[in-house]
Amino acid sequence: MADIPMHRLAEFAMPTDDELAFFKRLCGPEWLVPRRGTIRMQGDPVEQIYLLSEGWVASCFELRSGERQIVKIHVPGDVLGAPSLSLDAAAETLVALTAVKVRSMPLKAFGPIFREAPALAASMFLSAQQERVFLMERLTSVGRMPAMNRLVVLLLHVHDRLVLLGHPEGSIDWPLTQSDIGDVLGLTTVHINRMMKSLDREGLIDRTGSTIRLNDVAALRRLSGLPDRNWTKRPEWLAKIAI
Repeated sequence: MADIPMHRLAEFAMPTDDELAFFKRLCGPEWLVPRRGTIRMQGDPVEQIYLLSEGWVASCFELRSGERQIVKIHVPGDVLGAPSLSLDAAAETLVALTAVKVRSMPLKAFGPIFREAPALAASMFLSAQQERVFLMERLTSVGRMPAMNRLVVLLLHVHDRLVLLGHPEGSIDWPLTQSDIGDVLGLTTVHINRMMKSLDREGLIDRTGSTIRLNDVAALRRLSGLPDRNWTKRPEWLAKIAI
Protein backbone atom coordinates (compact mmCIF):
# COMPACT_ATOMS: atom_id res chain seq x y z
CA MET A 1 0.00 0.00 0.00
CA ALA A 2 2.92 2.31 -0.54
CA ASP A 3 0.83 4.27 -3.06
CA ILE A 4 -1.37 5.85 -0.36
CA PRO A 5 -0.23 9.51 -0.10
CA MET A 6 0.78 10.01 3.52
CA HIS A 7 1.46 13.77 3.52
CA ARG A 8 -1.81 14.57 5.32
CA LEU A 9 -0.71 12.37 8.23
CA ALA A 10 2.56 14.30 8.50
CA GLU A 11 1.19 17.84 8.29
CA PHE A 12 1.52 18.55 12.02
CA ALA A 13 3.79 15.78 13.32
CA MET A 14 5.92 13.21 11.55
CA PRO A 15 4.52 9.70 12.19
CA THR A 16 6.90 6.90 13.00
CA ASP A 17 7.38 4.06 10.54
CA ASP A 18 5.43 1.82 12.91
CA GLU A 19 2.50 4.28 13.00
CA LEU A 20 2.40 4.50 9.20
CA ALA A 21 2.51 0.72 8.86
CA PHE A 22 -0.27 0.41 11.45
CA PHE A 23 -2.41 2.95 9.60
CA LYS A 24 -1.96 1.22 6.27
CA ARG A 25 -2.97 -2.15 7.74
CA LEU A 26 -6.34 -0.65 8.66
CA CYS A 27 -7.08 0.32 5.04
CA GLY A 28 -8.93 -1.98 2.67
CA PRO A 29 -7.94 -2.88 -0.89
CA GLU A 30 -7.78 -0.22 -3.54
CA TRP A 31 -10.72 0.15 -5.92
CA LEU A 32 -11.33 2.27 -8.99
CA VAL A 33 -14.15 4.74 -9.60
CA PRO A 34 -14.66 6.21 -13.09
CA ARG A 35 -14.96 9.92 -13.76
CA ARG A 36 -18.37 11.18 -12.54
CA GLY A 37 -18.89 7.93 -10.66
CA THR A 38 -20.31 7.99 -7.13
CA ILE A 39 -18.31 6.72 -4.17
CA ARG A 40 -21.09 7.20 -1.61
CA MET A 41 -24.50 8.84 -1.80
CA GLN A 42 -25.97 11.36 0.60
CA GLY A 43 -28.24 9.37 2.93
CA ASP A 44 -26.27 6.12 2.67
CA PRO A 45 -25.38 4.34 5.93
CA VAL A 46 -22.12 5.59 7.45
CA GLU A 47 -20.01 2.46 7.70
CA GLN A 48 -16.58 3.62 6.57
CA ILE A 49 -14.46 6.53 5.47
CA TYR A 50 -12.27 6.63 2.37
CA LEU A 51 -8.64 7.41 1.62
CA LEU A 52 -8.11 9.05 -1.77
CA SER A 53 -5.00 7.60 -3.45
CA GLU A 54 -5.32 9.14 -6.89
CA GLY A 55 -7.55 11.66 -8.66
CA TRP A 56 -9.95 14.42 -7.55
CA VAL A 57 -13.27 14.01 -5.71
CA ALA A 58 -16.06 16.45 -4.83
CA SER A 59 -18.06 16.38 -1.62
CA CYS A 60 -21.54 17.56 -2.62
CA PHE A 61 -24.67 18.54 -0.73
CA GLU A 62 -27.85 17.69 -2.58
CA LEU A 63 -31.00 19.79 -2.04
CA ARG A 64 -34.53 18.44 -2.33
CA SER A 65 -35.04 20.81 -5.26
CA GLY A 66 -32.42 18.82 -7.17
CA GLU A 67 -29.79 21.54 -6.95
CA ARG A 68 -26.26 20.69 -5.86
CA GLN A 69 -23.59 22.55 -3.90
CA ILE A 70 -19.99 21.33 -4.01
CA VAL A 71 -18.71 21.98 -0.50
CA LYS A 72 -15.22 20.50 -0.81
CA ILE A 73 -12.71 19.58 -3.52
CA HIS A 74 -10.50 16.64 -2.52
CA VAL A 75 -7.04 15.83 -3.87
CA PRO A 76 -4.86 12.73 -3.28
CA GLY A 77 -4.14 12.03 0.38
CA ASP A 78 -7.45 13.45 1.59
CA VAL A 79 -9.83 11.60 3.87
CA LEU A 80 -13.32 11.43 2.35
CA GLY A 81 -16.59 11.27 4.25
CA ALA A 82 -15.19 12.11 7.70
CA PRO A 83 -17.77 14.88 8.45
CA SER A 84 -20.49 12.21 8.50
CA LEU A 85 -18.84 10.24 11.32
CA SER A 86 -21.26 11.85 13.77
CA LEU A 87 -24.29 10.73 11.71
CA ASP A 88 -25.96 7.43 10.90
CA ALA A 89 -26.69 8.58 7.33
CA ALA A 90 -24.15 10.36 5.13
CA ALA A 91 -24.51 14.14 4.87
CA GLU A 92 -22.63 14.35 1.57
CA THR A 93 -22.42 12.68 -1.82
CA LEU A 94 -18.87 11.84 -2.93
CA VAL A 95 -18.45 12.19 -6.70
CA ALA A 96 -15.29 11.43 -8.70
CA LEU A 97 -14.27 14.50 -10.72
CA THR A 98 -11.65 12.38 -12.47
CA ALA A 99 -11.04 8.66 -12.57
CA VAL A 100 -9.95 7.94 -8.99
CA LYS A 101 -8.43 5.26 -6.77
CA VAL A 102 -9.71 4.98 -3.20
CA ARG A 103 -9.38 2.69 -0.21
CA SER A 104 -11.97 2.33 2.51
CA MET A 105 -11.38 2.24 6.26
CA PRO A 106 -14.17 0.72 8.40
CA LEU A 107 -15.39 2.75 11.35
CA LYS A 108 -14.24 0.03 13.74
CA ALA A 109 -10.66 1.01 12.83
CA PHE A 110 -10.97 4.35 14.60
CA GLY A 111 -10.92 2.88 18.08
CA PRO A 112 -7.52 1.22 17.55
CA ILE A 113 -6.06 4.44 16.10
CA PHE A 114 -6.96 6.45 19.21
CA ARG A 115 -5.91 3.64 21.53
CA GLU A 116 -2.72 2.37 19.87
CA ALA A 117 -1.46 5.46 18.00
CA PRO A 118 -2.70 8.49 19.98
CA ALA A 119 -0.11 10.89 18.52
CA LEU A 120 -1.21 9.94 15.01
CA ALA A 121 -4.87 10.39 16.01
CA ALA A 122 -4.08 13.83 17.45
CA SER A 123 -2.27 14.82 14.24
CA MET A 124 -5.32 13.74 12.21
CA PHE A 125 -7.46 15.84 14.55
CA LEU A 126 -5.29 18.89 13.80
CA SER A 127 -5.65 18.28 10.06
CA ALA A 128 -9.43 18.26 10.56
CA GLN A 129 -9.18 21.65 12.32
CA GLN A 130 -7.16 22.96 9.39
CA GLU A 131 -10.00 21.88 7.11
CA ARG A 132 -12.41 23.86 9.30
CA VAL A 133 -10.29 27.00 8.74
CA PHE A 134 -10.37 26.39 4.97
CA LEU A 135 -14.14 25.98 5.17
CA MET A 136 -14.47 29.23 7.16
CA GLU A 137 -12.43 30.99 4.48
CA ARG A 138 -14.67 29.53 1.77
CA LEU A 139 -17.82 30.63 3.63
CA THR A 140 -16.38 34.11 4.09
CA SER A 141 -15.43 34.37 0.43
CA VAL A 142 -18.90 33.25 -0.72
CA GLY A 143 -20.76 35.42 1.77
CA ARG A 144 -18.67 38.58 1.86
CA MET A 145 -16.34 38.77 -1.14
CA PRO A 146 -16.85 39.78 -4.77
CA ALA A 147 -17.07 36.94 -7.26
CA MET A 148 -13.47 37.39 -8.48
CA ASN A 149 -12.12 37.00 -4.95
CA ARG A 150 -14.11 33.78 -4.54
CA LEU A 151 -12.53 32.32 -7.66
CA VAL A 152 -9.02 33.34 -6.63
CA VAL A 153 -9.49 31.84 -3.16
CA LEU A 154 -10.51 28.52 -4.75
CA LEU A 155 -7.53 28.52 -7.12
CA LEU A 156 -5.10 29.24 -4.27
CA HIS A 157 -6.56 26.64 -1.91
CA VAL A 158 -6.26 23.91 -4.55
CA HIS A 159 -2.82 25.10 -5.63
CA ASP A 160 -1.41 25.13 -2.10
CA ARG A 161 -2.66 21.62 -1.36
CA LEU A 162 -1.20 20.26 -4.60
CA VAL A 163 2.20 21.82 -3.81
CA LEU A 164 2.24 19.71 -0.63
CA LEU A 165 1.88 16.65 -2.89
CA GLY A 166 5.00 17.66 -4.81
CA HIS A 167 3.30 19.31 -7.78
CA PRO A 168 5.15 22.24 -9.37
CA GLU A 169 4.42 25.55 -7.70
CA GLY A 170 2.26 27.81 -9.84
CA SER A 171 0.74 25.04 -11.96
CA ILE A 172 -2.55 23.16 -11.60
CA ASP A 173 -3.75 20.26 -13.74
CA TRP A 174 -7.37 21.44 -13.50
CA PRO A 175 -10.13 18.86 -14.15
CA LEU A 176 -13.06 21.02 -13.00
CA THR A 177 -15.53 22.23 -15.61
CA GLN A 178 -16.94 25.74 -15.39
CA SER A 179 -20.18 24.15 -14.21
CA ASP A 180 -18.25 22.46 -11.37
CA ILE A 181 -16.68 25.78 -10.40
CA GLY A 182 -20.13 27.35 -10.42
CA ASP A 183 -21.35 24.61 -8.04
CA VAL A 184 -18.45 25.42 -5.70
CA LEU A 185 -18.80 29.20 -5.75
CA GLY A 186 -22.53 29.66 -6.29
CA LEU A 187 -22.01 31.47 -9.60
CA THR A 188 -23.18 30.97 -13.18
CA THR A 189 -20.94 29.40 -15.81
CA VAL A 190 -21.16 32.66 -17.80
CA HIS A 191 -19.75 34.58 -14.85
CA ILE A 192 -17.01 31.98 -14.29
CA ASN A 193 -15.99 32.19 -17.95
CA ARG A 194 -15.88 36.00 -17.81
CA MET A 195 -13.67 36.01 -14.71
CA MET A 196 -11.27 33.40 -16.10
CA LYS A 197 -10.83 35.53 -19.23
CA SER A 198 -10.22 38.59 -17.06
CA LEU A 199 -7.47 36.83 -15.09
CA ASP A 200 -6.00 35.73 -18.44
CA ARG A 201 -6.00 39.28 -19.80
CA GLU A 202 -4.37 40.64 -16.67
CA GLY A 203 -1.58 38.08 -16.98
CA LEU A 204 -2.32 36.52 -13.60
CA ILE A 205 -3.05 33.09 -15.09
CA ASP A 206 -2.51 31.20 -18.34
CA ARG A 207 -4.71 28.33 -19.49
CA THR A 208 -3.46 25.59 -21.79
CA GLY A 209 -5.88 22.71 -22.21
CA SER A 210 -6.69 21.48 -18.71
CA THR A 211 -3.67 23.18 -17.12
CA ILE A 212 -3.92 26.49 -15.30
CA ARG A 213 -0.67 28.35 -14.67
CA LEU A 214 -0.68 30.86 -11.79
CA ASN A 215 1.81 33.43 -13.07
CA ASP A 216 1.96 35.59 -9.94
CA VAL A 217 0.95 33.67 -6.82
CA ALA A 218 1.82 36.61 -4.54
CA ALA A 219 -0.42 38.97 -6.50
CA LEU A 220 -3.25 36.43 -6.43
CA ARG A 221 -2.87 36.14 -2.64
CA ARG A 222 -3.20 39.90 -2.32
CA LEU A 223 -6.24 39.85 -4.60
CA SER A 224 -7.87 37.08 -2.55
CA GLY A 225 -8.13 39.36 0.49
CA LEU A 226 -7.39 36.48 2.90
CA PRO A 227 -4.87 36.83 5.74
CA ASP A 228 -1.67 34.81 5.71
CA ARG A 229 -1.82 31.64 7.78
CA ASN A 230 1.03 30.26 9.87
CA TRP A 231 0.14 26.67 10.77
CA THR A 232 1.47 25.36 14.07
CA LYS A 233 3.78 22.53 13.07
CA ARG A 234 5.13 20.03 15.59
CA PRO A 235 3.26 21.57 18.58
CA GLU A 236 4.87 20.90 21.94
CA TRP A 237 1.73 19.37 23.43
CA LEU A 238 1.50 16.83 20.60
CA ALA A 239 5.08 15.68 21.15
CA LYS A 240 4.21 14.87 24.77
CA ILE A 241 1.43 12.41 23.93
CA ALA A 242 2.42 8.96 25.13
CA ILE A 243 2.88 6.32 22.46
